[in-house]
Amino acid sequence: MPNVRPSHFNCICGVLGTFLFFFGFVSYLVKERLYISEAFVSLLAGIVVSPHTTNIINLRTFILGNLSEESESSHPFEPVTHDFARLVLSIQVCLAGVQLPARYARTQWRALATMLGPGMVGMWLISSLFIWAIVCVPGETDGPLIRMPFLHALAVGACIAPTDPVLSNTIIKGRWADKHVPVPMAQLISAESGANDGLGYPFLYFALYLIKYLGTSGYAGEAGDGGAAGDWGGARSAMGMWFGEMWGFTIVLSVVWGVVVGWVARRGLKVAKSLHYVDKESVFATTVVVAVLLVGTCGMVGSDDVLACFVAGNALSWE
Repeated sequence: MPNVRPSHFNCICGVLGTFLFFFGFVSYLVKERLYISEAFVSLLAGIVVSPHTTNIINLRTFILGNLSEESESSHPFEPVTHDFARLVLSIQVCLAGVQLPARYARTQWRALATMLGPGMVGMWLISSLFIWAIVCVPGETDGPLIRMPFLHALAVGACIAPTDPVLSNTIIKGRWADKHVPVPMAQLISAESGANDGLGYPFLYFALYLIKYLGTSGYAGEAGDGGAAGDWGGARSAMGMWFGEMWGFTIVLSVVWGVVVGWVARRGLKVAKSLHYVDKESVFATTVVVAVLLVGTCGMVGSDDVLACFVAGNALSWE
């Protein structure tokens, strides 16, 4: 079941994003009217979250923890690279959402539904079939190679089916794209590549839950080739977890939280600009700040930070 995961990286992103998010609304007021520098405000914020006060962020524990993990693990940098990959991808998909035209999700919902529904299912199944046909795994007790179980191929296929938003920019931006790629197609590719990264989770966990509760044989109570997979609770348990935890918690919560953060950022900037409380630098940095905030908060509760960032980008540029 979902649980709180207050890792050091999530705490740092959550605290830093929250501070920058709200400080951005009054940055001009603080600097130009109250004559308080950004460095002093940041110093006060650092004191509040330091180990000597609230102990929300403890860099000593963070560094020593990584060093201890490095001595025990053969892949010591895996958590660090994973976290920074999350951050970079989330910033990219948030930028993709912001760059779309106003109310794009409402005006082009049919095209998006086609790409994210049948289109993504097709990419997932085709990728899984190729993996199943090509990849072989060792048999029991170092026996001959056997074909990968299809449920495992479905899990691997779910990882490679989503379109990379960074790579998709190579065909929708630049001089060649300006001449040969129609603007509506470029916008649809950008929207699809931003949304389907977060929507890859249901396809992945569909296979993982079936492996856990059915095994690779596909029958409840029979371990088959995946005898060490775990508990055998049947298809009902697998689908209950998939609909309840994956869709009900991970996806729906991410969408709702992304809409809330994006809407608050848009309305806050609008009010702050009308009152001349915000400076240009804070306006330009809003997208990155929103992404950092969502990576931290969604990471703490185990929700889908990538999808939340794309939704927040859409909400931020809704008007």
